[in-house]
Amino acid sequence: MSNHITPRDQDRIKNLVKAKNLVVFTCTYYASTEDLRLHQCIETLNNPTYGSTTVATVVVDGSPREIHEHLKKACVHAIICKEEGLRYGKGKGGALREAADIAGSLPGVEDDTWLCWQEAEKSDMMRCWQTEVICEENNAVLSINDTVICPKRNDACFKRSYPIEQYHSESYGNYYMNCVMKGSLQAVNHAKTAKDPIIRCEGIDWHFGPFAVRKKLLPLWLKYEGMSYDAQLIPIVAAIRKGYAVNSAIEVTFLLDGKMKEQEEDNLDFIEKRLYQLNNLDPKLKQSWKDDLYC
Repeated sequence: MSNHITPRDQDRIKNLVKAKNLVVFTCTYYASTEDLRLHQCIETLNNPTYGSTTVATVVVDGSPREIHEHLKKACVHAIICKEEGLRYGKGKGGALREAADIAGSLPGVEDDTWLCWQEAEKSDMMRCWQTEVICEENNAVLSINDTVICPKRNDACFKRSYPIEQYHSESYGNYYMNCVMKGSLQAVNHAKTAKDPIIRCEGIDWHFGPFAVRKKLLPLWLKYEGMSYDAQLIPIVAAIRKGYAVNSAIEVTFLLDGKMKEQEEDNLDFIEKRLYQLNNLDPKLKQSWKDDLYC
């Protein structure tokens, strides 16, 4: 039995995992109970149709003790754990790996179970996982051989619901990273012999964030030691380079909450955050196509 759930919740979690064949996991940090992202997280977890009563959900939280307890009391059906930072390190990357490890250890999880990462403030993604990505209606698009899913945003929904600066910066970043991927795969495939399988992958919405990985491939994420956004993305590069099937064709009608757009649009701090991602994350991602594989 997982140490992170009570005996009373054991059967409930197992039944949710078996019913949906997925677990959602995320990590959080809030400095204040007034933080909009905290309120958005609570909305995510407590949504009556798609929240943590309908899908097993793991949160590793690094907030100060009083805020952590506030979150736990507000979201009693989610598995909310205090960040330890011992085995996997501190920061977003370490907390992501902690959450992934807990998600993979839940009752009912098997090798083919999907472990789905998302930021906690992306409330509508809970709907998308369950109705547009990992669902019976999607069987024609989702192959039994797929081991990673990188959903892509419907462009009209993306443009309408996001801060306009973020729409343009992330669109540019995606064009850049997909050009890097295309060139890297051409070089890799050119060096193969006639008997070697060709590695293929459609363009990825790199700057979206959410991804899903089957539990059997989880070591790719747990063994990567990056401490920021790279902890989400560089294992995807590793999966592609190793020849695993990465499905990036599934489109979601994800809508960012209007309160997030209102706070971030025309806001210099958030605009400079987007620039930082382009100038720091994307070069690191580019380099990962050339570096020796870490596992």
